[in-house]
Amino acid sequence: MVFGLCIEMAFANLPFEERIRKAARCGFKNVEMWFVDMSFQGKPQQLAQIARTHGVTITNTVIGSPDGSIGGGLTNPANRSQWLDRAAQTIAFTKEAGIPATIVCTGNEVEGISRSKMLASVLAGLKPTVEMAEKAGVTLLLEPLNTRYDHPGYFLTSSDAGADICRKIGSARMKLLFDCYHMQIMEGDLVKHIERNLDVIGHFHSAGVPGRHELYQGETDYPFLLAQIEKLGYQGVFGLEYQPSIDHEESVRKTLAYLKQ
Repeated sequence: MVFGLCIEMAFANLPFEERIRKAARCGFKNVEMWFVDMSFQGKPQQLAQIARTHGVTITNTVIGSPDGSIGGGLTNPANRSQWLDRAAQTIAFTKEAGIPATIVCTGNEVEGISRSKMLASVLAGLKPTVEMAEKAGVTLLLEPLNTRYDHPGYFLTSSDAGADICRKIGSARMKLLFDCYHMQIMEGDLVKHIERNLDVIGHFHSAGVPGRHELYQGETDYPFLLAQIEKLGYQGVFGLEYQPSIDHEESVRKTLAYLKQ
């Protein structure tokens, strides 16, 4: 297992390339970004060169916002064309930048539509999205989130439900993003949830609970959790997506040392 850092939360006050440089200097070989047309303003080939210059891999982008305000979301079939246009743009950029994956958020619940119909809409929207991803060689990472504090109204709040969607799609390019922060809040019992869904987990996120700050602050015993994940055989990236509460460089160095103990 290797560690990654989300540079949309850590070092977010710095210019984009400086964030990557700082992350690399702190010992990270993997970093994450969000939207391809926001914090980074440039061509995908330029982004690939920046990553090469600093010796890091950018592990993923994000297609649309959790609530669907960017990209339209998947829960509302009326927004399907908006979603597919956004997905095509993001997947093409992601491929050209040499980034292996992009995150999928379902969007929020839609008033007047039953959960079963929203789920059907999510599946119907994912099928052509996965076809695009397969052709591009990009992996989709479906992310459940918490509705209690950070994303009120979000549709997908369960890792089991997310894993079921991935299995229904049945593609090697459709994986689950297991966010330990969000799932500790919504489900708890992290080890068992991870154990039964590891076959479809393609990436991890993490932060301290409560507060979404440093991983060494809070109720989750991350060194224990990491040891269990490694025992299960996971060899991918464990991403740190948290808001530093102290000087950012000091924070990420301390967090990395805590996880490596």
